[in-house]
Amino acid sequence: MLKFLTVIAILLLSQLAFGQSIPCIGELKPYQGKPTIFLNGQPEAPIFYALTDVPGGRWSWEEIPQYNLRNFCEAGIRLFQLDIFLEHLWPAPGKFNLDLAKKQIRGVQEVCPSAAVVFRFHLNPPKWWLDQHPGEQVAYEPGTPAELFEPLRLGRIVQDDARLPVRVSLASEKWRKDASDILARFCLEFSKTPEGQALIGIHVACGVYGEWHQWGFIEHEADFSPPMQAFFKKWLRGKYGTDATLQAAWNDPSATLETASVPLPSERLIANPSLFRNPESEIRIADYYECQHELVADDLLFFCKTVKENWPRPVLTGAFYGYYFSMFNRQAAGGHLALQKVLNSPWIDYLSGPQVYYPDDGYDPGEPYRSRSLVRSVLLHGKLWLDEYDQQPRRTFPVLNGKDNSEQYRKNMQENIAALCRNVLSPITQGAGLWFYDFGPGGMNLHKNNEHDIQSGTNGYWDHPAYREEIKALKSLADSLLHRPWQLAADVLLVYDTEVFYHLKSTRQDTCPITHQVTDWLPLAFFYAGAAFDAVHLDDLGLVDFSTYKAVIFANTWLLDERDRHLIREKVAKEGRHLFWVYAPGFSDGKALRPEAVSDATGIQLERIFYEKTPAVQAKPDLFYLPKQTAWKALDPLFAIRDPGAEIIACYVHDASAGAFGKKEFPDYTAWYLSIPPVGALWWRYFFQQAGVHTYTTEGVAYAGNGLLVLHTKTGGQQQLLLKNGKTQELELPDGPATVVLDAKTGMQLLKKD
Repeated sequence: MLKFLTVIAILLLSQLAFGQSIPCIGELKPYQGKPTIFLNGQPEAPIFYALTDVPGGRWSWEEIPQYNLRNFCEAGIRLFQLDIFLEHLWPAPGKFNLDLAKKQIRGVQEVCPSAAVVFRFHLNPPKWWLDQHPGEQVAYEPGTPAELFEPLRLGRIVQDDARLPVRVSLASEKWRKDASDILARFCLEFSKTPEGQALIGIHVACGVYGEWHQWGFIEHEADFSPPMQAFFKKWLRGKYGTDATLQAAWNDPSATLETASVPLPSERLIANPSLFRNPESEIRIADYYECQHELVADDLLFFCKTVKENWPRPVLTGAFYGYYFSMFNRQAAGGHLALQKVLNSPWIDYLSGPQVYYPDDGYDPGEPYRSRSLVRSVLLHGKLWLDEYDQQPRRTFPVLNGKDNSEQYRKNMQENIAALCRNVLSPITQGAGLWFYDFGPGGMNLHKNNEHDIQSGTNGYWDHPAYREEIKALKSLADSLLHRPWQLAADVLLVYDTEVFYHLKSTRQDTCPITHQVTDWLPLAFFYAGAAFDAVHLDDLGLVDFSTYKAVIFANTWLLDERDRHLIREKVAKEGRHLFWVYAPGFSDGKALRPEAVSDATGIQLERIFYEKTPAVQAKPDLFYLPKQTAWKALDPLFAIRDPGAEIIACYVHDASAGAFGKKEFPDYTAWYLSIPPVGALWWRYFFQQAGVHTYTTEGVAYAGNGLLVLHTKTGGQQQLLLKNGKTQELELPDGPATVVLDAKTGMQLLKKD
């Protein structure tokens, strides 16, 4: 019997390998301590290749896309992502057609018969639908109409998403019903086709570039449409129930559930100089933003649920969501702040997003590559995080403009391969994955063109033998890690909150600099300090095993309730751990602003001070010298250490008696208070040394996890890595950007080239 079953299994696998119609089942399950993609019951390394939505590169059956699909298949990639839009299936009222979806799958199978495909399914309603239902369109702030962009040539369907396009309101019930009906029909009918046997997942997409951002959010405010006005009222009824409860919460006797309206941009501005909204007078604004974010989360989960309930086999569902870093300091206007709602949902398997683009151009060789989200939180909830790696290698050629360019060509190739290795292994060390998103076949070159580009035609971003060889080696390494027990390596935990953004300055006119420093610059300092760290959501501290962490940095936990405080006291402030509190922890509890609560949270006596200029911090010269640390402008609130039991590490330049940075010893832990976020690596090297945090390097960027230690360096040459076991590893690298991969325990170099 066992022999018979073995033969059957071999036959099924053989049929699958040759592209026959055996259903390929995609699932996400825990394996070896982390969320893992399974294909027909077997774990698969989470590395995809994805075509773009740009004309010329979007159709899998065309020459250049097929050429690149084949190359990635030969490099060992089996997972692929392709775009399909609602209008491709629903071209006119009453019409439904699966032909393009079928051709997309067949195009991949022609060059990779064993391919497993995820559709990026764009739920933007077709133009004809928007024309028929003008009342369902998004409305920008009064006086700012949507702009109708008439294309001069064939363009992307999402081409104008980042401007003020004519788009559907994400609150439209009519859109949700019509789009879900088409999505459900697609699932039921496409799953029965031969091509549908290769589909393992659907990535639901809408909002700016399909990434679930509010339309126009970077520069403008939304949504003032009738659907959003109706949804806000409905949401308020669910939260408050009665007019009396609403009036008490808003401190407004005239407020009613029937007349409540979406706040105007002028109302969203903070009238006082404080960074914080006052919950006693501005809770209406916080309510609106919370409502807006819950709406977006509800939308994407609704469509994921539609997929799960209508696809007749197990299927992966995912979405762009969970962006935290590199959000233009516009988190409230268009970020992803209802993260816990999404992570707690059974309807979604993976979250995803592009790598961080700024600050310091994270995609440049020699700089730290960073994922966009609080990846540790995603994994703690049993979901998978996938980076979208969409950056083109810097292009150059051995002969340029008729002249020998071989030396520059060699240097550029070295830089590109170093960045490629870094970008793939960064998410892998975190227990996450990625896809290569290839704008190249669509003719999109992000860097300078030259004569050779014109002569050679359009290429894929990674269309070079050296890149293909590196990708093949990286995929092989990822495969080898699949069956190892997952190993955490970080001993620093960086804690962030999302809810706090509802209570902070958020509009473009009054954007707060300190949130940008804490969110985007602080992690960079950790990288430059040579430490490995994890990023987690405040609400997930109860899920964290703190035994591996020596330092916990509370970055923007400025909104704390008693539950948060209790958990931190009982679980975090233990075992000799060092707790670093940044700026104003607990200043708000969502009901009132409480300056005294900052002292309660930190355990250090603090005094609220007022200073009209930019605060600058200077380290005490008898400890160590560091340049002045400044914020961008005057801050309110601002606090100084006034605790005789605390050791002052740095003071304000304008008042040497006012402690700006300091620490206080407690029996079970050490508390640090940092009045403004230190964003220099020298600060954090000192702090980490005090906390006993392991630093791997002082010359480059280290990634550690999953049994790997990855060093990425801008300078190359002689490098020294300190392993956690105390062993020093000497490395001799070529000059210039380089990435080296080691076994974290033995220090043995992996992927070593002859």
